[in-house]
Formats: sequence, structure tokens, C-alpha cells
Amino acid sequence: MTLALVLLGGCASVPSAPAPERLDELAAAAWERGLDLFPVSETTGRGAGPRQDRLELTFTAAHRERQRAYHRWILEALEGIPPADLNESGQLTHRLLSYRSRQALDWLDTPLHQHDIFIQLDGGVATNLIKLVGRQPFRNESDYRAWFRRLGRYPEFLDGVAVLIREGMRDGVTIPAVLVERALVQLEAIAPEPGRITESALWKPMTAFPETIDSGARTALEAEYRPLLTDQVFPAVRRLASFVRTEYLPVARTTDGLDAVPGGERMYRYLVASETTTALTPEQIHALGLTEVARIAPQLLQAGKAAGFEGRISQLQEWVRSNPANYPFKKPADVIAYLYDIHQRIVPQLPRLFGHMPKARFEIRLQEPELAASLPAQWQPPSDDGTRPGMFMMPVVDAAKSSTYGLAALLAHEGMPGHHFDGGIKLENKVPDFRRRMWVNAFGEGWALYAESLGHDLGLYDKPLELMGRYSYELFRACRLVVDTGLHAQGWTRQRAIGYMVDDCGLTPAAATTEVLRYMAWPGQALGYKIGELTIMELRGNAERRLGDRFDVRAFHDAFLAEGHMPLSMARERMGRWIEAQSIQR
Repeated sequence: MTLALVLLGGCASVPSAPAPERLDELAAAAWERGLDLFPVSETTGRGAGPRQDRLELTFTAAHRERQRAYHRWILEALEGIPPADLNESGQLTHRLLSYRSRQALDWLDTPLHQHDIFIQLDGGVATNLIKLVGRQPFRNESDYRAWFRRLGRYPEFLDGVAVLIREGMRDGVTIPAVLVERALVQLEAIAPEPGRITESALWKPMTAFPETIDSGARTALEAEYRPLLTDQVFPAVRRLASFVRTEYLPVARTTDGLDAVPGGERMYRYLVASETTTALTPEQIHALGLTEVARIAPQLLQAGKAAGFEGRISQLQEWVRSNPANYPFKKPADVIAYLYDIHQRIVPQLPRLFGHMPKARFEIRLQEPELAASLPAQWQPPSDDGTRPGMFMMPVVDAAKSSTYGLAALLAHEGMPGHHFDGGIKLENKVPDFRRRMWVNAFGEGWALYAESLGHDLGLYDKPLELMGRYSYELFRACRLVVDTGLHAQGWTRQRAIGYMVDDCGLTPAAATTEVLRYMAWPGQALGYKIGELTIMELRGNAERRLGDRFDVRAFHDAFLAEGHMPLSMARERMGRWIEAQSIQR
């Protein structure tokens, strides 16, 4: 019997194996047991797998108690594995297992699940379902039937969502009404009126059968799928939508910040610590944001002068819109083609900045139409089995109104050397699976924002308009520090936040509104970008000063990404040791 089985079964101990072996077994067992709790994560991570027909009601009290037991089991097992008996990477695995479980237990002690379940972004029930059908494997008949079984559990899942948000109504933890309205649009689109079944996002599996499935089998699968949708899933969607529209929406809160709900201040401080992985308070982050805005705004205006812009930051988008040359796109595919052209400029130059290049495939795709109006541009990681590439999902609602302004910086962030570079290398690491898939917001988004700055070395900002786009994006991330903390810790209204994003950050009113709604739905998430970027910049500055002309930017980048995601506090310690080792070796 292996140690993992002993730990899982709670049996008596066996002769002790070496600490590294026990840690590896624990990490492997924890990963598999975690996938049992969250089987959708297997689909979004590995791709095809034995759990692709399963769905768990992860928000129920019973399931949350199972989650607590899982994390307590990990922490108890770690106590029996001395970190001193492990090498440096093993010690990091030990710390990350502990960190992940302690963070999860803290989250489980909050009612944040009552807030997250019906937002219009990732985490919301409609968004998650629409994205899942796009990532579920459909290679053969067996895959289709696995999806039918998984989707067959969704009526129970959707009814459970209604129970959860009813509990939120009772506890005073409701979602802002403006977010509920947007999420309702997504949800209702899943279940169109009778006769329009093919307009549902859930119909997509019937539109792209693999060649391995013959016409007869396709007909049979469609005949089985139609009643699953029309008789089971769509009625459940409509039940939930009706409940939300008639009972929940009328009592959903009209306040904007999380501090308006019972216990909201404590929840926000937890989220700030979790999303930034620092000890910074909301007040300190707000002040830092104001300082960064004051630093970056003059750089943007200086770049603007070279492009012929002489106005205030609040007039920036109006100036961009005044030039038809900035809006060359006629159809969504034109936007994707333009991004691919930038990608082709980036890739040949990457070896100047990196010694290790990711092997994972990369594609640029349009965001699902059902989500394009409410989701930001996003990178989705590749699957372990190689069947799904890393994907930059670009939302395009109206191609004719999509500008080239800022697209170079955006691609550097979402593609390479940003998320796809970081995420692709992480998947190749010879570390436990949980670390290959671990996401730490401040590390990942901090790296992607730092990657935008590398665009200077890649020649992405040689033209004045492209340079303006780069500084505009950096200013935008600094403004997020001000607005997120303003909304959730300083009593800012949505209108004040939108006004700040327009006047001080240069967004259009429509874009500012979408962004502020994002911060309302994901409190604290937007803080990780600038906090992470500033940390990486500080670490690089330390290395440059310590190593002088011996500093090698390729070695620095490779070292920073080598062990995957971790809290910024751990990254500081690790890179401090790396700098020290480099100074001694040279």
C-alpha cells in the first residue's frame, strides 16, 4: 500500500519512505482527489479524462464540508514531512501545498460563493456553462455521451444555484442588481424559445462532429440530444432565470462595493491579500495607485505629442476615434488576422529575451458571441493532452468599432511573452501536477503586465500610436488600484469610479462602465496586475544592480518562470537566492 493510499484511507502508518517520495505521493494524491471534488477542472486542465461525465454541486454545504476535510487532510499530512529533508524545489512544493489549502480554508469561511455564483464573468453559472461546452472534448461517440451525462446533471445544479442565492437573500449577501441583469442576459440566451434550439450555445457540439463519427451515428446523437436540451436543461435554465428575474433581482443590492454587505470589509481584505499575495492594505494600495497614475500619465501624454495628440487624457479616445485609419476592420476575422501579424513579429525576437521557449501551441480566436459583450480579452491554457492549444480569446462585438490602438500591448499580455509564455513553460515543468496548473493571480497577471513592457525590446512600440497604446494600458492598470479599492474600501459609487476611469485613465464611458462592473464582480482581482508587475520590476532592478554588466536578462526571465506560479513573497525569497548565487558564481 502506497503512502498516498494510506493517507487517503486513514489507515495505520507503514514504514516511512524518504521525505521526497512521501511528498511526491501526497502531491499526486492531493491532485487526483482534488479533481474528484472538481471534475470540471479535469476537463479544463487535462482535457479528456475519466471524470468528463461528472458534475459536482460545489457550492452546497455538504460539498463545502468535503472541501474542508480535503484541505485539512493535506495540512495534517504535511506535518509528517519535514521540509528540512527536501531539496529547494521540494520545499517549495511543501509550502505551496500548505499555502493553497490554507487559502482555501479561509475562503470557505466566507460567504463569497453566494456572491460569485451569478456574476457575468468567470465563476458565474451562465459564463461557466457557455465556456465549458467549448472546452469539453468531442472526439468520438463516447465523448458525446459523457457530455450528455454531465449536462444531464445540470438541472439539479441550476436548481441548487437558486437555493444558494436564496440563502444569500436571507443572509444579506446579494449581487449588485446591475450585475444580475447582465448575467441574466447570458443565462436566458442559453435556452432560446422553442424552434430556435440551434441558437443556443449548447447546440455547438451538434455543429462540429469529428470525421470519426459517421452520418448515422450523428443522426442518433442529435436525436438523443434534442430532448435532453428541450425537456430537461432548457426548462431548468428558464426556472432559474424566472426566479432570478421575479424574486432575486427586485431585492438585489443597489450598492456597488463589497463593503456594503454584512462582513464585506473582512471579505475584501481577505481578497486583497489573496489576489496580491502581499500584506498591503487597501489603503496602501489606493495610495500606490495614485502615485503610479501620477507617474505614468505624463509618459502617455509625451508619447501622444509625437503622434499629434495635444489634449487631456480624458479626450484621448475621442482623438483616436477621429482618425478612420485607426479603425480598419470590416469583419471580426480582420481583427484576428491583425493580431496574428503582430504575433509573427514577436516570435522571432523572443530568443533575445529568453533561453527557454514554450512548446505548447498557441491560437488566437474570437470569444464566444454569447460572452463577447461582457468578458474581457482572455488567455485560456492548453490541455495536458495536447489536443487543445493555448488560446487568446478576443472579444469583438462590432469589428467596425474595434481600433488597432493598444492591440500590440494586448497581445504581448495575452500571448507571448505574456500568459502563453508563462503558462506554456509552467506546463512543461518537472514538478507535481498541482504546480503545473496552479494559478496565482499576482504572479500570472503581474508577469503578463511586465511582458507588455518587454514590447519595447521586441519593437512593438516603434510607432507613436503603438507607444501610446502601451502607456495607456499601463496607466489603465494603475487606475485599477485606485478604483477597485475606492469601490470596495472607500465608499466610492459606481458613477464616481466610472468618472475616474474616463477623466484620469482615458477610457470611453462605455469601456469604463464595463471595467467598473468587472471590479464589482471580481473584488480585488484587478489589483494583482500592477502589484505583480512592480514586484518583478523591483526584482529585476535588484539583479541588475547586484550583477552589473554581468546581468543576463535571458537568465533572469528563465529563472523567474522556472518553478511556476507562487505567491509574490515566495518569489521574492527565491529570486533573492538566485541573485546571490549568480553573484557568487560569477
